[in-house]
Amino acid sequence: MKLTILGSGTLFPTKERFPSSFLLEEGNVKILLDCGHEAIARLVELGFDVRDIDAIFISHFHADHIGDAFNLVWSRFVGDLYEGKEHKSLVFLGPRTLQERFRKWREIFWLEPGEEYPLEFHEGEFEYALGDINLRTFPVKHVPWFESVGARINVKGKIIVYPGDIGSSHDFDDLVSWVQDADLLLIEADAERPSPNHFTLEQASELAQRANVKQVVIVHIKPIPQWQERAREFIKDKPNFRLAEDKMVIEL
Repeated sequence: MKLTILGSGTLFPTKERFPSSFLLEEGNVKILLDCGHEAIARLVELGFDVRDIDAIFISHFHADHIGDAFNLVWSRFVGDLYEGKEHKSLVFLGPRTLQERFRKWREIFWLEPGEEYPLEFHEGEFEYALGDINLRTFPVKHVPWFESVGARINVKGKIIVYPGDIGSSHDFDDLVSWVQDADLLLIEADAERPSPNHFTLEQASELAQRANVKQVVIVHIKPIPQWQERAREFIKDKPNFRLAEDKMVIEL
């Protein structure tokens, strides 16, 4: 199993860090974990064909997590037209209202009448299997005006957990149960102090310790040098912690 970090940053991109997106590969199966704006550019830069993506998991509806997801559908559609290929189905996994939001996006950006692309949607709390990748969603508290979900992924006994953006308003014991014994935890921790919308470095550390996590990668890195220096100082004595970098590859 291989995880490529396409974007390790936030809604404000820099040349070093694009917004949140991660490519999970097992065998011939490819799943995106979030698809923030610039994800398509990063996939192409790294030599991937966007039509090879089998599924996209969306944690929530902020643009740095979903901004390129629907654009990827449009890119695939046009690429197939250029080469005369049959459209390959794409699966969307995420919170409730995901399909409705795609419909609204289509009304604005996809103006050609009668053209369809084969899509499959799974919303809310569910389990989904694709090849050897088994993904289970769980509810996450981030902001009150829409639902968010995290993902616990099992690939041949190896566990990856990605909560997406998560705040202190989430029940900590519940989160520990979802993260328990993970081989890899992708966790954001850019809040300076406990916040209802985002985790702190201290909370990420406590979560990893209580849940017996083997490896922690801090994602959603703010483009603020002082915060990044503080984060590096915080994890320097934690050998199982590291800060995500764009194009970083993790193999389990």
